[in-house]
Amino acid sequence: MELWRQLNQAGLVPPGLGPPPQALREPPAVGRAGQTLTSPAADTAGAREGLLWLWEELGHLRQVDIQLLGQLCSLGLEMGALREELVTFLEEDEESLIEEEEDEEEEEEEPEGKQKEGHLGASCSALRYQLPDFEMTI
Repeated sequence: MELWRQLNQAGLVPPGLGPPPQALREPPAVGRAGQTLTSPAADTAGAREGLLWLWEELGHLRQVDIQLLGQLCSLGLEMGALREELVTFLEEDEESLIEEEEDEEEEEEEPEGKQKEGHLGASCSALRYQLPDFEMTI
């Protein structure tokens, strides 16, 4: 559950999504399946075997759930890191575009009307680079 804690601390858990179920947060219960059947009836051996098999399968499913939750948390953390890289890249790209436009304006010294169009183009290009909204649902 360390990955879930990291994901939560990074603020990458979607709003409204609570903690993982208690069954995934706590260690598995041991020996409870055999304690369920306490009746000394004649057919308890077959029922006990079936119950033990079912208990084993539930344990396997729990392990798979824990692995999947861990993988989803890792993926969420990786997506958060990639998003930060994307923000940095887009900010640098936007800065270089602004610098290029300023350099072009200084070199060409166009009339005022065309300079206003250049500023419009800069704001449009900035709108084009808005970040996608990533959401992880578990």
